[in-house]
Amino acid sequence: MHFSEPEHSDPRGSDEPDDGHEGAGSPAMAAAAALADARRLSQSESDHDLMTAAELAMQAHLGGEPDAGMLFAECADRLAVMGGRPQPFGTIAVQNYGDLSLAPVDLGVTDEQRAEFGLPPLAELRSRIEDESRRQARRRADEPGLPQHSPFVRIWRDPDPAALRARWAVEQQPCWSDGDELTIVAEMEGPFMATPVLPMPSWEAGDGLQVVTVRVERLAEAVITYTRTPLGQAPSMQSRRGSHDGRFRGPAAPAEAPSNDPLLGQLTEHAVDSAALGERRSVSVYRPPTASDVELPVIYATDGNMFAAYARRLDAAIEAGVCPPVVVVAAHSATFTQQQNLRALEYLPGFDDRRFDAHQRFFVDELRTWAEATLPVSDQRQRRAVFGCSDGGGHALATGMLHPDKFGHVLGFSTGMPPDGRTRWSSEGPKVQLCAGTLEGPFHQATLMWSFFLERLGVTHHLTERVCGHDLIQWAEELPHAVDRAFG
Repeated sequence: MHFSEPEHSDPRGSDEPDDGHEGAGSPAMAAAAALADARRLSQSESDHDLMTAAELAMQAHLGGEPDAGMLFAECADRLAVMGGRPQPFGTIAVQNYGDLSLAPVDLGVTDEQRAEFGLPPLAELRSRIEDESRRQARRRADEPGLPQHSPFVRIWRDPDPAALRARWAVEQQPCWSDGDELTIVAEMEGPFMATPVLPMPSWEAGDGLQVVTVRVERLAEAVITYTRTPLGQAPSMQSRRGSHDGRFRGPAAPAEAPSNDPLLGQLTEHAVDSAALGERRSVSVYRPPTASDVELPVIYATDGNMFAAYARRLDAAIEAGVCPPVVVVAAHSATFTQQQNLRALEYLPGFDDRRFDAHQRFFVDELRTWAEATLPVSDQRQRRAVFGCSDGGGHALATGMLHPDKFGHVLGFSTGMPPDGRTRWSSEGPKVQLCAGTLEGPFHQATLMWSFFLERLGVTHHLTERVCGHDLIQWAEELPHAVDRAFG
């Protein structure tokens, strides 16, 4: 953002002598008036008012008015954040489950430029924010409960490193609970994130230990998978969808579902030619241990490249009689690129209509035709389901809405796509099963919105709400129960 230096005119005229006193029309008085107007306008949420406030604050700053430079920086930062851009100066902090951190900062702005407007260096701004974040976390540790509408929040008790190591040895794992407080520790040089559930960096406790402690609503019911991912290192697809450091399961949480390895059934890999996509798409197929000539209910699923973990739980559930035998035909997702999330473009309507429509033709027509010609699966609508999680959950719900004549059931878990004004669902359409975790943030909220929407329309549906994050464990453990409700 660039503001030119304003031109000042002398309201007294060129013939009036300057006696050296600052009158009502003096530059100093004009600067003070500009600062007062800037402060008033800076309280507005209008970008036009903020732009005017920034211009007035710059005038006051150039006129020598104290604190005007800082007000200009604050207005410029707010305008940038409102426009979805990094803030230039670093005056705006955001809160994430009680944690304070600077909103993204434009690293092209130098500390020398900050100093021109009365701001400290960026490193000091970050340090001040972290100090304030710890102060608030200490205060929350001494107060019961959680902030309204917050399923978890960071707390801090300045833990003793020796006590942490002793507790770690007793628990024999780096994670434990005390009432409604969950602690995760690691011995590493820098901060970590407890992915995929707790989106906050650890804090140093001393003696080489990093710690995250949170107060969690209904922690006794929670199932929380954690991988201690070093800050700045993106979690791998494997760590987000299988491999992990550990898992906390509260005393009142659902019992761990059994898992078969090796499978009693079969998980096989195939490739299906798709004219709609213009390529061959990999497909994983799970077949239960049952007679091959029996036409079974079939689930058409997304993210087949991640289906092995689901297959192990489903196989064990079929063996135990938790759910009836079922075939799963799981198409692999499109490959991620650095430029685009092709998976989301194929799964969710509204981003790339051409790509979404092509994937629908593949998934609804080509994949189904291939499965019914190749596998012992039913061709009856009421014995077909579509299943997906996360963006795949949005895909399942969109597919059920667009093709109610093809599928009798929709299993949409942790969808990131809420219903909107264009969403339609016939009472004759598929029966819906939803699942989401209270620690999933917007995925939980969007799934609840689907439940409210279907309830208002009188559509048969079922909602399972667990104390989990955006985590495969809840989906894999819920799938057999959803299968039983659909086909049992």
